[in-house]
Amino acid sequence: MNRSVFWLASNSPRRREMLGWVDWALRFSAANVDESQFENELPENHVRRLAFEKCKSLTEIPENDFVIAADTIVVLDHMILGKPANAEHAYQTLINLRGRSHWVMTAVAVRQGNKETPRLETCKTEVKMRNYSDAEINQYIESGDPMDKAGAYAIQNKSFHPVIDFGGCMASVIGMPLCHLERTLRMYDSYQKTDWPKICQFHLKYQCPIIDRVIAGEDIG
Repeated sequence: MNRSVFWLASNSPRRREMLGWVDWALRFSAANVDESQFENELPENHVRRLAFEKCKSLTEIPENDFVIAADTIVVLDHMILGKPANAEHAYQTLINLRGRSHWVMTAVAVRQGNKETPRLETCKTEVKMRNYSDAEINQYIESGDPMDKAGAYAIQNKSFHPVIDFGGCMASVIGMPLCHLERTLRMYDSYQKTDWPKICQFHLKYQCPIIDRVIAGEDIG
């Protein structure tokens, strides 16, 4: 059997980097999907729909290959906080998040070949922000880091370190819940198991408290 190729339907440099932590044959193709939220669409339904549509958007995939797609949203008071349109938007987003808890939701969709209907997983993680100062916000915005990120922050940014506490999957907050991805891929007979739990913890330097429960199939993030 030929080695499977894993196609990532995303332009995200963070997702590309994370999947590059293992020796997979990787291909990248950005999904051309309208990411507008439908009227009255709940945040979780929205993020799941986008991951599903991104996964379906890649066509002519060899039957033994896999397509992986993901979408991440930041939700505060039941409202989706998107990527900032400009520095002022980033500033206001970080002000709104400061000292408060919010939810990060990442949906992952996987399919094999062209006929397979994508399988979906959703990881929901509660995140608590610290009380950073206005000056810290401005300095962080000047770095450019917030501008391509949902919620205008990166949990892994060491200089700004915006998060004081969170309750689960760090990889999901970055953009790809790798254990959720692994348990989905294990549903396919041709997939060779990857030790994503160990690999993820090694690279993120994070002792994840929920790995075993995720791999076992529990709905937890």
